[in-house]
Amino acid sequence: MEPIIRESKTTSHFSLSFVLAGNWLADPARQIDFQKALLENGLEFSQSSAYKNGFQFRRELPSSPFQVALEGPAPQIRNLKILALNPNCDLDYFCREAEAATAAYQQTWPLEQYQILTVNARVDHLYSVQTHAFQYLWENRLAQSPQDFKALGNRPVSGGGLRLLMPPHSVGGQDPVTIEIRIESFLQEPRKLLVETAFTWPKPRAVGKDGRFESRVYLEMVERYAAGEVWNFIVPGDKADS
Repeated sequence: MEPIIRESKTTSHFSLSFVLAGNWLADPARQIDFQKALLENGLEFSQSSAYKNGFQFRRELPSSPFQVALEGPAPQIRNLKILALNPNCDLDYFCREAEAATAAYQQTWPLEQYQILTVNARVDHLYSVQTHAFQYLWENRLAQSPQDFKALGNRPVSGGGLRLLMPPHSVGGQDPVTIEIRIESFLQEPRKLLVETAFTWPKPRAVGKDGRFESRVYLEMVERYAAGEVWNFIVPGDKADS
């Protein structure tokens, strides 16, 4: 019997953000223009909010949850954030909505060239485990003894995990990427394993007025790595295709 049921995988988080260089004014008129552009690109939201340095649009159930936020965290900097918390859609659907959001951004703020300083993408998966998820990590994956926890005052341990950080690195001539992985027991359901995979591309790039931000490329790269390399790290010896 498999200790972790691969077919049980569900997605609990999709997110993508672009840090861009450029002037920024979070004025109400631009908020309305952006919302209109989002609607023209097929994105309708039930809630909107504005704050000092930005604004946000939200869509909740029964549709798949989806958020778009635009803010200015520093002078001459814009941050376009696109995310879905506990989505009831697949990656392809989220990619299409992310592409619609970036198209709306380019429609609202047309430029001859966009300077993308950093790109961040993250995908979280949940897997069902036959035992307590942290017990699997500690005893099976790390080959440690439960007796080790006596050193902590003989107190029960209800959860835990691993956090790995890989600094910027280029593979196969691709742009360098920083990877952060979090693997831990899901506190709400101890028999579930939470696997968070986050990529950061720190190398700036330029996009012409007729170009695209390539949301799908980034998201699919994270998904492939999470379903391939990360899975094979969690379950050594399982080299089946994702």
